[in-house]
Amino acid sequence: MLELSSNTRVTELKDHSPAMLAALMSTGIFREGDNPDATIDELCWGFGLNPAILLQILARAQAAEVPSTIDISELDGMTLTQVVENIESSHHAYLRETLPVIGELIDRVVGVHGASDARLTDLQELFSNMMVGMESHMLHEEEALFPMVRDMENDGDIKPTRCGSAVGGPIACMENDHENVLLELARLRELTDDYAVPETACRTYRKMLEQLDQFNENTVVHVHKEDKVLFPGALKAQRALNGG
Repeated sequence: MLELSSNTRVTELKDHSPAMLAALMSTGIFREGDNPDATIDELCWGFGLNPAILLQILARAQAAEVPSTIDISELDGMTLTQVVENIESSHHAYLRETLPVIGELIDRVVGVHGASDARLTDLQELFSNMMVGMESHMLHEEEALFPMVRDMENDGDIKPTRCGSAVGGPIACMENDHENVLLELARLRELTDDYAVPETACRTYRKMLEQLDQFNENTVVHVHKEDKVLFPGALKAQRALNGG
């Protein structure tokens, strides 16, 4: 896998990833015949584009090329409504039960160890923000996309929700949420050294890291189920309803 940065050159994309090159060309800031030795930074500033935005686009394209090792075979053969029910029971219920528990554990660990490890305060702030964001994300799904999916399968139509009657709207928002939460999970792993338990860790500290590790795993699978099964399935179902 190519390690992307603002100094990555177009020629490296050509050598390593047809998907990333295609994604770059779809933006219009690089065309056939342009200088392949140009860096991402040079291309972006020439068009007044923040390089971080293009790097995110390229990272998504590269990720789509990498075969996933995440097992979501339990969804095989399920209807979209059953997929929704699986997500609600395996992930939403888990999060609502577990997030407050982890938050309390983090607060206790910070109270005891925070003065000797500044990263714990950063961890506390990050997780607090994640709790708010994930609850908002779940409510958005439960009040918009999930009812739409059930309507399509049960009634052959969609009753308008707070997001209207097209599944593409909420899906676009949720995909953005997924990108953000995966970045936040990466930051969690960085702050905890991949949930490694320090030799001097007390029982509460160990429990916090164990719970964070399980939360990371559950969330990655949650995101994968939606990105790879629910979202494309919902878009396909609505196209079929509309005769597309």
